[in-house]
Amino acid sequence: MNMNHHVGLRGSILNPLSVDRCQWLPEGLLVYDRAGKILYCGPNKKIPGLKYKLLALAGKNVIIPGLIDCHSHLSQFDAIGQTGFTLLDWLKNHIYPAEVCLKDKNNAENTSQRYFQSLLADGVTFSVLYTNFKTGVLAARRQAEKSGIRAIIGYTLMDRAVPGYLKQNPAKTIAECRALSGLFKKSGNGRLYFSLNPRFAPACTPGYLKRIGQLAQKEDLYIQTHLSENLFEVRAVKKAFPKIKTYAEVYDRFGLLTGKTLLAHCIHLSKAERELVMKRGCGVVHCPSSNLFLHSGRFPLEHWENYPRLALGSDIAAGPSFSMLDVMRDGYYANIQKLSGLFHMATLGAAQTLGLGDNLGNLAQGKQADFVVLKADDARFSSADDVLSRIIFRSGQVEIKKVLIAGQEVWPQPYKNDGQP
Repeated sequence: MNMNHHVGLRGSILNPLSVDRCQWLPEGLLVYDRAGKILYCGPNKKIPGLKYKLLALAGKNVIIPGLIDCHSHLSQFDAIGQTGFTLLDWLKNHIYPAEVCLKDKNNAENTSQRYFQSLLADGVTFSVLYTNFKTGVLAARRQAEKSGIRAIIGYTLMDRAVPGYLKQNPAKTIAECRALSGLFKKSGNGRLYFSLNPRFAPACTPGYLKRIGQLAQKEDLYIQTHLSENLFEVRAVKKAFPKIKTYAEVYDRFGLLTGKTLLAHCIHLSKAERELVMKRGCGVVHCPSSNLFLHSGRFPLEHWENYPRLALGSDIAAGPSFSMLDVMRDGYYANIQKLSGLFHMATLGAAQTLGLGDNLGNLAQGKQADFVVLKADDARFSSADDVLSRIIFRSGQVEIKKVLIAGQEVWPQPYKNDGQP
């Protein structure tokens, strides 16, 4: 292949290899082809038979894999930072009024554009999100495609225990979801997925949950939902489903615990519920910033440390920051753990949680060239832990210089929001 098809980037590289192992290459080399596939990542040296155009990074620039946010709410973008309540009152007073704005096409386009640009500006290359209404899903799809980001775009589903302006007709909304699933499968860039997102069990009738589970199985879709975030929420589940023993069993009863299910929070689960989630192979998403912000409780990491499908989520808007470095910091404050483990949960571990670890998550040969070039402070880095400590606990001093997805620069290069498909 002609060398013009290959690009080599020389600089410092931080590459996660496992939960407790992170490769630090102070003099590293990353080579990828024009199709965005990584050909080499390792020490800076001459590679026999591999020709490329070499670009050198100056100063204290570090290359890391693209960051993955496994739980966020696009439709809550304009409610970031609004507090004063715990979960259920916060939803009622701030979130439900914010989400209804997505019903308007222009608002949906504008909010989606700002949301994806905020993610890219903080080095997030893959967003797993909730949005509202068909207009919101379509706007998110259009703006995500324009931005170049990867995303799982979920339709938030609910037919009770929410204001009338958010309640759905299950038959109509399921029909919309079926059509949207087909639209996403025809999407040309292969970076976007559609998911079904029952808000949480109390917001859905049994019949609606059953239909959601059936459609997810038929269309092989991701499912996103919340599980055991807040004790008042847990009590509401018991009231809404009095004949079902536990919160997790509610979802299981309707076929919603699958290998493509992503469960956010999972704070107050019983041992039996944890075992059920693990048995079904669901992804578990720890949202430390949100848990602290809404005083929801501490995620019991000690019960999940050896579970292979564990990731981090910003949980915008209860989480106030798009930066996954900030989320890692809050994760450390919530549960003392190795920094390599936190980094793993927002990179390789997140990709594995999504079932995409063969193609994404780190800078291994053969994977997609999704990476971030960041500039840290002027300190000398002696190890992977040293780098992680600096960029996590001094994230305000970290500058995101460039973001590339499949080898193509997507930030800071702006894109036009013209509201057109």
